[in-house]
Amino acid sequence: MTDLLRCLLAGLLLVCLAGAGDARAGVPLLHVSLTPGAEVPGGNVTHIDVGIRFETDGAGPDAPLLALARIYANIDTVADTMTGFSATDTLGALPLIVEDEPDGLVAFRRWLPEREVSGEVRVRYRAPVTNALPARGAGPPYDLRTEGGGVSGAGGAFLVLPADGRDYRIALRWDVSALGEEVSVSGSFGDGDVVLPAGSASRLTRAFFMVGPLNRYQPAGEEGGRFAAAGLGDPPFDAGELMDWTARLHAWMDDFFPAGDDAPYRVFLRHNPVNAGGGVAMINSFLVTFNETTRADGLKSTLAHEMVHTWAGGLEGPDNTWFSEGIAVHYQRLLPWRAGMIGADAFLDDLNRTAARYFTNALIDTPNGEIAARFWEDTRIRVLPYDRGAMYFAVLDAWIHERSDGARSVDDLVFETILARHEGRAMDEADWVELLRAELGEEGVSLHADMMAGAVMTPPSDAFGPCFERVERDFRRFDLGFEPASLNASPRIIRGLDPASEAYRAGLREGDEVLVPVPQDAIQADQHATLTLQVRRGDTRHTITFLPRGETVRAPQWQHATYNEMCGLD
Repeated sequence: MTDLLRCLLAGLLLVCLAGAGDARAGVPLLHVSLTPGAEVPGGNVTHIDVGIRFETDGAGPDAPLLALARIYANIDTVADTMTGFSATDTLGALPLIVEDEPDGLVAFRRWLPEREVSGEVRVRYRAPVTNALPARGAGPPYDLRTEGGGVSGAGGAFLVLPADGRDYRIALRWDVSALGEEVSVSGSFGDGDVVLPAGSASRLTRAFFMVGPLNRYQPAGEEGGRFAAAGLGDPPFDAGELMDWTARLHAWMDDFFPAGDDAPYRVFLRHNPVNAGGGVAMINSFLVTFNETTRADGLKSTLAHEMVHTWAGGLEGPDNTWFSEGIAVHYQRLLPWRAGMIGADAFLDDLNRTAARYFTNALIDTPNGEIAARFWEDTRIRVLPYDRGAMYFAVLDAWIHERSDGARSVDDLVFETILARHEGRAMDEADWVELLRAELGEEGVSLHADMMAGAVMTPPSDAFGPCFERVERDFRRFDLGFEPASLNASPRIIRGLDPASEAYRAGLREGDEVLVPVPQDAIQADQHATLTLQVRRGDTRHTITFLPRGETVRAPQWQHATYNEMCGLD
């Protein structure tokens, strides 16, 4: 997903010292209290009671006092479902006016006071946990969800926060007494109650929280000192073994990338009924999801991908997802392979899934400037920054390697961006282009311009080393057979159905209402993956399963070199 800031955590003494210094400098304190309700039959937690309090700086009726996104990265938050909302200050009840932004990828609700605010503001409300399926189609798993006697979610899905833009020290407190004794709390900032030094209140929106009878996975040895993992529910694989693998790779990456640090890193595991196997990067942590059919090997590239974001980050400015996601896809297979943690066959499988999805994408030539506005309307648009970016970096790597006689690679340019950020120097697309000019001359600048314009990026046959070679194979294009926006509307009504499509032949009809959201991003790379829609037609319901494929096209793939005495096989 999009670039996220990293929060550097200090030891308790350093936090206390920083907090004392912040207090002397006048940095206000934001208190946040979270009280989950008791577990009900079925192992669910129905709500979290939230309380916040902070000193204002003389806010008046002309400026927002509080804010919470109604829609957070295409996910509905608790803004419309919260109950018992109240706000007070030292004068008593504080009347507020609600203002909502129009619907969009992110749309905020803001609360404005009807009078001058006096002293400390206190806000209380109940955030419900319903496990409702997402109403808006695809989106990251930020929402509050309950399972296994606990609850988890991203702060941006349920925390109302000050809207004044000031820095705050933050004291986050949990009351888990209603959940019993075998309960613990984990989050992006650490376990249990935490105190954070001065910084933006929005840190809490980009943090993940999990509370309940957590399954803890603490790898043994040196890797376990900074790495930890926790989950709710029972995944259908050996989570401890997978987390051991992830911890070793995390330690290897920290040695590989420049400007490493001692910040802890956490992985959270939870069930996802819609788009399992994916996840989302949070502050200093990652949420990975599973369902009943998820396998550990299928999550390794996802975990590697998201950990790359911890170091590689992105470029400043809008529409630079091609960099952050492209380099993460490039490294998600390359670094585990270099580390000896996957074999050549696993490397090829991951590479060829990306190549198949990219080179058969009917919208492959969409200019980069159009992607952000269309990101959630069509899965074929949504995957382009990942796939195109990965192929672009593979082309660059091959060019740099060839022109330097093997002395340099794209790693060197990526390291430049990491070091610049570590030193406090902003790097944007123009800075990246200058790195290309210095490395490859105007040819490199032209390649970048072509990529941004939507040109197809085809790595040379030996782009991934002498042990692999490029071939071409037949694939059927991903094709729903109807307008993709049908699956992201509310309600989801099938429009533009092609009578020659697999969907029509399977029984889907124009005007059918799709009742349950379905994943699409991953199945684009799987020629044999079917899509099952639960639809309503008039007064009847139907289950329709079809293969979302259309015309056959040729696409590049890579295989073991047919003969190279330097290379052995797995």
